[in-house]
Amino acid sequence: MPTSSRLLLAALLLAGVASCDSARETTTGQPNPTASSAPEVTPPPPPGFTKTLTAAPYTFVVSSAGRLGQRQLRVSALQDGQELTTAQDSILGEVTDARLVKLTAGPGSELLVFVEGAGSGSYGEVRGYWFGGKDWERMSMPKLTGTAARGYQGQDKFRVQGKEVVRSFPIYQETDPNCCPSGGTRTIRYVLPDKSLTFRQASVVNEPPAVQ
Repeated sequence: MPTSSRLLLAALLLAGVASCDSARETTTGQPNPTASSAPEVTPPPPPGFTKTLTAAPYTFVVSSAGRLGQRQLRVSALQDGQELTTAQDSILGEVTDARLVKLTAGPGSELLVFVEGAGSGSYGEVRGYWFGGKDWERMSMPKLTGTAARGYQGQDKFRVQGKEVVRSFPIYQETDPNCCPSGGTRTIRYVLPDKSLTFRQASVVNEPPAVQ
C-alpha cells in the first residue's frame, strides 16, 4: 500500500475515535429522567372526634378536625334539626370525650369537652360550654398555681363525680426523669358556683406513692 494511502487511513481512524468520544461525552452529560425524586406525600390528618348529645329540646354535636397541633373544635346546638349556634375553638391536642352534666341548680345543662394534649406530657384540659337557645358562653377552669402546681408535668386525668369535676395527675420530684414520677398522685376537685361561668378549686389532696 502506498505511503499516502496508509496516512489517509490512519487519519480516518483517528477521526472516528474522536467522534465516538465526543458522542459519549454528550450522552453522559444529559440528566437521567429516571433519577428525578418523587414529590413528598403529605400524610393525611388523623381521624377526628364526633359525638352527639341530647338534652331536650336541644341536640349537641361535638366534633374535631385538622392536623395535630392545629385541631379545630366545633360544638353545635340544634333544635328540630336546625342549627341554632356553633362554638368554635382551636385545641392543641385531641378530644377524648364530651359529656352533658348538671353541675348547678340553674336552668339547662353544662357541656364539658375533655382534651388530651399531644406528646409525652399529655397535658389535659376541660373546655366547658353553656347553651341557651341561640346564646352560648364558655366556662373557664382556673390555672394551676402555688402548691397545686408543684411537681406538675402533665398526664392529667379528668372525670365528673357528682357535681364536681375531678382532676388527678402524678407528682414529679425534682430529680425524676420524664418516665418515672415518684411523688404520688395529686387530686384536685372543682365546683361550678351557681350563676357563674368560672370553676372554683374546692380541694387539693396529695396521695403518697403506692408501696412496692
